[in-house]
Amino acid sequence: MKPSRTVVALVLWFVAAGNAMAGMTVVTLTDVAAARIDALSFFLVTYLVISWVVKLIWNQLAKSFESLPKLKYRQALSVVFVTGLLFYVVLTMISGARELLTPGAWEKQGTGYRLRNGETTGLSKEERKKAMAKLKEAIWEYAKTSGGKAPSGPFGGEIPAELWTYGDGGLYALVPGVKPGGGREVLVYEPSLAGGRRFVLLADGSIEDRAEGDLKRELDRIMER
Repeated sequence: MKPSRTVVALVLWFVAAGNAMAGMTVVTLTDVAAARIDALSFFLVTYLVISWVVKLIWNQLAKSFESLPKLKYRQALSVVFVTGLLFYVVLTMISGARELLTPGAWEKQGTGYRLRNGETTGLSKEERKKAMAKLKEAIWEYAKTSGGKAPSGPFGGEIPAELWTYGDGGLYALVPGVKPGGGREVLVYEPSLAGGRRFVLLADGSIEDRAEGDLKRELDRIMER
């Protein structure tokens, strides 16, 4: 049996692609584009598999209930698609009603939302940054007289307790094992009262703001060392 034209074309394409890698310029997707295509392909495969499962289950039930017509695969695709749209509309309505009933109580976190934690003390970004700068000066002064080490934390007594207090409540968190004076590791960060973005004090003395998810990943990397 002769191979089909499609098979021959695919084989030639793979051979040509392999030769191109040896020295020719190869056009590839960026990491972001590749990740999006991976996500779309995964969604498409999942959609096709779910439709096939729905078809099997429906036709199995049709054997017991004669009133149910048999479902073809194209019809199963339509059923899953319409059902997905209905779920999307319902979830959107629930989300809108939730925001109407509790206005301002939710904040965006990544692709979802979460309840605000009692919310903040009303400090502006400038006030928060100045407070972090005062804490930084105290930490660096302590490090000069303690061999470059950072204080033990809010309850150690090496630095006035009011400098560790965030606004009207909560405490700044100190990352253990990080020394002030160099590097880009997080040394001190604001409590969750600060909201979705928190100011952090880095080991090199710079003060930057971090999204909560990014901060968590950085802290996890530090703790895994």
